[in-house]
Amino acid sequence: MRRMKVISFFSAKGGTGKTTFNALLASYIKYRLGKRVMILDFDYPEFNLWHMRERDLLYMEREGIPFSEEDFYPIEKVRKKKAQDIRALAEDFAKFSSELDYLILDFGGSFSSEDPVCQLLLDGRIDLIVIPVELDPMIIASMRTLSHIMKEYRQRTRLFFNRVGGREPKEAYARIRDWFAEGGSVISEHIVKQSESMKKEKDATAHIRSTVDFPLAYARKRNPGIMKLFEEVLEYVEMAEKEAPAVDS
Repeated sequence: MRRMKVISFFSAKGGTGKTTFNALLASYIKYRLGKRVMILDFDYPEFNLWHMRERDLLYMEREGIPFSEEDFYPIEKVRKKKAQDIRALAEDFAKFSSELDYLILDFGGSFSSEDPVCQLLLDGRIDLIVIPVELDPMIIASMRTLSHIMKEYRQRTRLFFNRVGGREPKEAYARIRDWFAEGGSVISEHIVKQSESMKKEKDATAHIRSTVDFPLAYARKRNPGIMKLFEEVLEYVEMAEKEAPAVDS
């Protein structure tokens, strides 16, 4: 039987776009691929992704757009912080497998032993963590350190360049890729361009961060790297399962 995959776009620093990409990936999986997906929002107490869904539904109600909440993937808040509670929740992942193809986890922008992301890493519950990298010296250094820590956890990761302006010399990206590769970390060839519509909340379902649709026209015309990145992420996580060694019964 096909196993549910657990994925998270994650950064130990706030403001790097992880929540945006978790929402986009879930929307791509649900509305473009027709697969079953759910998001667990661990970002207590902000719960930005859960509130994003609430704003989308309020907009649709105000505009008189007919909908049923069953048409959209579920987003659940997770208030649990203690290690034993997170482990108990992780045990429930197996129950989701019969109902879901993918489970997306959205964490807060911190990385300490008390954070849920660390507990789930220790238990080996996440199939793939995807890390955004920007051409900022502090972010580059921080994400390289994070990727090394992930390797110590034996956690599968992929990195990608986010908020690329297009004016940067290609040599700069090549040097960074080589530097990360020295530590065994891979940065995707697919980049995501800088876009104001990805950073600003807008009062419309057409904005890039919508949880009730996937902005296909926007992605194809203005930011094709988004879909290419998602295709790579999903292909990699599926391939990783096929390559995993068989477990004796």
